[in-house]
Amino acid sequence: MKMLQKVLFFIAIVLVFLVVFDAFFHNKPTKMDVVLGGKTFIMDIADTPVLQTQGLSGRTALSNDAGMIFVFSTPGEYGFWMKDMNFPLDIVWISPDSHIIFMEKSLATSTYPQVYYPTSPAQYVLEISAGQADALNLKIGDAVNFIKK
Repeated sequence: MKMLQKVLFFIAIVLVFLVVFDAFFHNKPTKMDVVLGGKTFIMDIADTPVLQTQGLSGRTALSNDAGMIFVFSTPGEYGFWMKDMNFPLDIVWISPDSHIIFMEKSLATSTYPQVYYPTSPAQYVLEISAGQADALNLKIGDAVNFIKK
């Protein structure tokens, strides 16, 4: 009987751990505010390979105060393309210390399958509506502020 109680207790502990683990990893934020050129954007967060592969593809539009932030675990020269996109984008690569290191502006959907790469490693990449980089007069070296919610 004692052995059965120990086994049931162990199973209960494992189940509690799994519930807590699931709650922790499935309740992470899905949006983040990013201040770029003095303007605050509400960004969808793409921080997993599945979300990063999907990106903004398949969406029909993007407002001028929205976008997507790709968060990578390590800096790298991450390439982006316009596969399955329905509207043009500005793409902004950001260094680990939160400064713009490279931009591609007004990329048309017709540029697929061309892949665009930064000139140095980036930790973050932003996709915003085409024309926003010029409207905000963004430049290489500009600081980017991430506002965690």
